[in-house]
Amino acid sequence: MITILLIRHGIAEDPRHGLRDSDRGLTTEGWEKTRSAMKGLVRRGYTPARGISSPFRRAAETMVCLKEATPEGFPVGCWDGLEPSGSAGAVREWLDLIVGQARPFEIIALVSHQPLCSDLVLHLTRKSIDFKKASCAVLHWDGVRFSLAAHFTPAELRGDA
Repeated sequence: MITILLIRHGIAEDPRHGLRDSDRGLTTEGWEKTRSAMKGLVRRGYTPARGISSPFRRAAETMVCLKEATPEGFPVGCWDGLEPSGSAGAVREWLDLIVGQARPFEIIALVSHQPLCSDLVLHLTRKSIDFKKASCAVLHWDGVRFSLAAHFTPAELRGDA
């Protein structure tokens, strides 16, 4: 079984004139809450072997929070298909390659955006979930299909719920 941690980026700067969407980073509150949420994810035993994020700054910074929470760290990359305009179908095709190359019981973290996170969970599992910022869906790949094993809100991950 392969585990995919599908994470929505944390609280980001509001759009403003002169700032490209891809350059919007996490706010101070976003850094704090996302760091806390990612520590909670790791405390639950979800320590990734590797991570892949959207190239957008807020997604990359969310991945930094997860990497900081992991004692050993892990290699990180980015893929354009995880951008906000990404297609669930295209991500599914890419995921087939990723899980095909994964080691047994490997945990892989993906950081993306809405609506792609919700669309992807629906596409892979036929389950509809509400993806708050810095929340995580835990998906299991059994070699045939994906299933939704868990969904954690940021408050649950931080221990606030």
